[in-house]
Amino acid sequence: MKEIRKIVEIGRIISNKELSADVNSLLLDCPKIASLAQPGQFVMIKNEMGSTYLRRPFGVADVNQESNSLLLIYRRAGKGTQELARLNAGADISVEGPLGNGFSFKDDGRTLLIGGGVGIAPLIYTARHFAEKMPDYKPVILLGVRNHKELFWSSFIEKYSERLVFTTDDGSYGRKGFAIDAIPDILREYPDIKHIKVCGPTIMMKGIAELAAKEGVECEVSLEKRMACGIGACLGCTFAGKSGRRWKVCTDGPVFDGVEVFG
Repeated sequence: MKEIRKIVEIGRIISNKELSADVNSLLLDCPKIASLAQPGQFVMIKNEMGSTYLRRPFGVADVNQESNSLLLIYRRAGKGTQELARLNAGADISVEGPLGNGFSFKDDGRTLLIGGGVGIAPLIYTARHFAEKMPDYKPVILLGVRNHKELFWSSFIEKYSERLVFTTDDGSYGRKGFAIDAIPDILREYPDIKHIKVCGPTIMMKGIAELAAKEGVECEVSLEKRMACGIGACLGCTFAGKSGRRWKVCTDGPVFDGVEVFG
């Protein structure tokens, strides 16, 4: 059994900012986990002052090892995240991580990063890794959002991109439609794209993984599943892959080959 390298650490809130009507950024002083986290991994957090019992998974949006900080971006979608949003700077959060296996990185071509909703968050650290470690292959980034009120993502990620493309459901900014609609044009414009990495709603990832397979482009998907433990004990996040193997999203993922998940 693979050894799970994780830490339980008390993270002190540096800031808890509202980015839009239902999205917050949470910046934590969390030096041990920040020093270990890799792009695509996640943490399980618990608000000890809240009313929910189980920890909740959050993708690592970014880390800053100089300031020992860990960035999480979350949607205020239920009781737990509403309570989390009410915490101010100086409050403490219990953080367990880093957990799971993140994205792979190859230097044999450019990568197209695609995100939808708060699934965009893990792509920030991923994009920064490319920009800093492989500057000749800065990623093209495609973000699908609901409307122009969600353009705040650009302030986190645009500086790491070769090009940033937005699609909006209502056409209020960028290209009207869904992210998948823009992919053929991007692949024609950037023939050196050899890899796609995507995180977002399941239906979005399924369509993109199928399109990538058709185009002969390697695709990794980052799955979001409800989970209670994050370490493979509860079996609440398992799924059957194309190979017939049952995978645990928490310990085998959350990043998987798109063909194995959706093939």
